[in-house]
Amino acid sequence: MAATLQLARKLTSSAEPSAEERALVAIDTQGAVISPLRRYAGRAAVYGALSILSGIGVCSLLSGDPLVLALSLVGTAAWGHGLLVTRWLEQASQLIHVARLDEAEALLLRCLRPPWGSEAVRGHAHLRLSTVASHRGQHDEALRQARLATGLFAGEYPPQPQFLQLSRYQEVRALVSLHKQAEARHAFADLHGAPSGDYLRAHYYLTELYLALGDGQIPFLDGPLWERAQLALDTEHAPPLLGLCAWGFDKLGDDEAAQNFHALCQKRCGERLALTLPLLAHYLARRHHHSASSHDPIDSSSPIKNERGR
Repeated sequence: MAATLQLARKLTSSAEPSAEERALVAIDTQGAVISPLRRYAGRAAVYGALSILSGIGVCSLLSGDPLVLALSLVGTAAWGHGLLVTRWLEQASQLIHVARLDEAEALLLRCLRPPWGSEAVRGHAHLRLSTVASHRGQHDEALRQARLATGLFAGEYPPQPQFLQLSRYQEVRALVSLHKQAEARHAFADLHGAPSGDYLRAHYYLTELYLALGDGQIPFLDGPLWERAQLALDTEHAPPLLGLCAWGFDKLGDDEAAQNFHALCQKRCGERLALTLPLLAHYLARRHHHSASSHDPIDSSSPIKNERGR
C-alpha cells in the first residue's frame, strides 16, 4: 500500500518542522514550487483529454469508422500509459519520503522495463533510484544512477531543465561523499550559478556548501553565507542546508550563529543524514560532542581530515 502525502503549497518559513516537510513537491522549469491548485488543474486537464479520447472511441465504434477508432485507441493508450507511469513515479517518491526504500525501488525498476520506459520516464526513474541509493548510503550507486538520469534529461525534448539540474546536484553530492573532490568541483563548475526558483536554489546552495565542506574551506564571507542561511530558514525542503550553514559560520568564527543553526538542524534533519550526507553528519556529531564539553570554537575542517584519513 502506497504512502499518502500531500503536495507542498510553497516553501514555508518556520522555526519548527511542519507537516509539509514530508509533502511532495512539484516544481516548474525555473525550480519554483507549483501550488497544489495549479497541479490539480493540470491533472484534471489530462483526465479530461483522456475522457474525450475514450468518448471518441466509443462513438467511432458505434458508427463503424475503423480509422477514427484506431486513432482514438492509440491516443487513449498513450495518455493512459503516461498517467500510469506518472502515478508509479509519484508513489515511489512518497515511499522514499517515508523510508520504504525497497518498495520504492521495485516501482522504479518497473518503470524502466518495456513498454513503460520512455526517455523521460527512465530519467525520472533513475533520478529517484539515485535518491534511494543515497538514502542507503550507497554513494557509488547513487552516482551511477544520477549520471544515467543526467544523460537522459540532457537529451530530452521538450527539455525539463529543473530535473536535469537536480540530477547534477545529486551527482556532485555523491562525488563529495565518495571523497572525489576534483571530479565534484569539475561537475559543479558546469552548473552555471544558482537558479531563480527557490526550491532549486536551496538545493544548489546545499550542493555548493557540501562541496565546500569536502574541501574544508568556505569560498565566500559572511554576506553570501547569510543569504544562504536566510533561504535555509525559509524552506522546509532542504533541512541539511541549516547544518551546512552552521559549518560555514563555524569556519568564519561566528560561534553563536553556528550554534543556532546547528540546533535548528538537529530539530529538522532526519536520521538518515549520516547516510545521505556523511561528511555533514560527521561535522555535526563533532560539534555536538564539543559543545557538550566546551564553548570554544572547534576546527570545522577536521571532520573532513578525519574522514579522509580512514
